[in-house]
Amino acid sequence: MHSRPTIKSLTFDGQTSWTVFKTQFDVVSSINGWTDFVKASQLVASLRGSAAEVLQGIPADKLTDLTIIEKALESRFGDSHLKQFYRTELKTRRQKPGESLQELAADVERLMSLAYAECPQDV
Repeated sequence: MHSRPTIKSLTFDGQTSWTVFKTQFDVVSSINGWTDFVKASQLVASLRGSAAEVLQGIPADKLTDLTIIEKALESRFGDSHLKQFYRTELKTRRQKPGESLQELAADVERLMSLAYAECPQDV
């Protein structure tokens, strides 16, 4: 009988996208079969730099509460406050000199997912 391999968690320092990190973290935690308590512990352990500083604003007895930790990180590093910015970017986006149509399409798709994150992907 083979046990499935444990996938190592990532690190988050606040310099990269919280949304991308959260997606990767959710996949790793699911594959590893982590409980919410273990997820919270792993998430805390994965934080570096300014992301780790967010923990200072969370009471010590709540540092194992996954929901509270994720809300604090989302509030500080999430993209929700940038939706209007992304919508404006999308509205004014034009093909740049030397930019291929594939590059333009990829950037438009990226801006769409950021500007309208609440919409289903198949709409």
